[in-house]
Amino acid sequence: MRASRWIVLGCGALVAACVTAAPNVRTPLGAQLTPDSKTGPQVPLRFDPTAKVILSNASNLPPASYSAAQATRGEKIYEETCGTCHQPGQLVGQTFVESWNDRRVWVFYSLVRATMPLDKPGGMKDQEYLDVVAYLLQANHAAPGRDSLAADTVAMRGAKIAVKFP
Repeated sequence: MRASRWIVLGCGALVAACVTAAPNVRTPLGAQLTPDSKTGPQVPLRFDPTAKVILSNASNLPPASYSAAQATRGEKIYEETCGTCHQPGQLVGQTFVESWNDRRVWVFYSLVRATMPLDKPGGMKDQEYLDVVAYLLQANHAAPGRDSLAADTVAMRGAKIAVKFP
């Protein structure tokens, strides 16, 4: 009986410590719809109970590979779709590098695919999402590779985002 009280007290203290800790939390993509956005008025995000973001360090993995042609296609899609809500440079630069460098490319891809565009999450084709990710890698000074990004879960989980801030 005494052991169970200590377990309950210990769990309670652990929960209290976790709740009061001040984590370094950033909004993952920081998109904001405004009334004058091309996409229209604000809409609530769709909740996906299967979506998970796991912070992990993947520094020992090889960098994600994308082609220059893929990044060029992604730039057009970004300007037409993403650029209507995201401020210029919001996903390019030091903040992006600090948030996403040495993390699995799958984590970023799945987050973008599950939450963007704000007015219709998951509304683009898989190849369009891959092209946008390739463009963001290129815009953040990741070196292109021999292969294009592909919607291969195993391959993307085995590659990291290797970006740098000039």
